[in-house]
Amino acid sequence: MIKRILSFFEDVSKQDSQSSNPHSIELASLALLIEVAKSDHDISPVELEEIVKLAIKIFGISSSEQETLIAQAKEVANSSTSLYEYTSVVNEHYSEKQKFQLILAMWRVAYADSKIDRYEEHLIRKIADLIYVPHVQFIEAKLNASEMQNN
Repeated sequence: MIKRILSFFEDVSKQDSQSSNPHSIELASLALLIEVAKSDHDISPVELEEIVKLAIKIFGISSSEQETLIAQAKEVANSSTSLYEYTSVVNEHYSEKQKFQLILAMWRVAYADSKIDRYEEHLIRKIADLIYVPHVQFIEAKLNASEMQNN
């Protein structure tokens, strides 16, 4: 997994789509989820657990990689310097539907601790703008995540 993370950052810095790692989109998406979790300055265990669940469901990361995933996710979040390195990969590889699903996943992480911090909402809105998700879909994703949390 560490090799995958290092490879991701090398690929992003090269900005060469032909030589990019096939896992770079998953790593970019995961990094954005971590950014949401840390945006309120308190990465709760519940938020990390939600990120792991989403990584398993969406990206097919095995259950056996969960502990490693949490440790590496924290490392990636601490070394991040810009959202651009992640959003540019998302813009290059994701369809509109996949971008919506990513915003929905971010809302699920934000709702995991049963409270939406203003910094979490601001960051999700900013990322939605950077990946060209219309405001209507931003709100739809928020409402869907809220309903999932209440069920």
